[in-house]
Amino acid sequence: MKRSALSLALLALLVVPGVESSRSVQAAAKPSQDQVQDLVQAHKNWSKQTFNQRLELMQRSQRCVDSSQSIRALKDCRDRYKQARRSLRQDRRAYLNQVREDVGLPARPKKKRRKQQV
Repeated sequence: MKRSALSLALLALLVVPGVESSRSVQAAAKPSQDQVQDLVQAHKNWSKQTFNQRLELMQRSQRCVDSSQSIRALKDCRDRYKQARRSLRQDRRAYLNQVREDVGLPARPKKKRRKQQV
């Protein structure tokens, strides 16, 4: 009986610090008001800086579609547009992760996407 009570007490001591440390990690991950404002400003800056680039990308895609003569050409237009958007999205993620590091927040991990079934 004493042995099981002692082992339960030791187990409780081992578990409780683990619970508190996970709470402190969660609290540290929550951004402060200044950090949130810096992130909002970074999102605004990125939108303003890349507006012309995104507009040119859409116009280029429209010209490609207008000049296409076959289904294959249309598919190539769509694929080039998707690749350009993907590249821009990666640049945006890198920019915002750098801002997050600068303000003391952890970088966002890359999202894992499922492969679409055709």
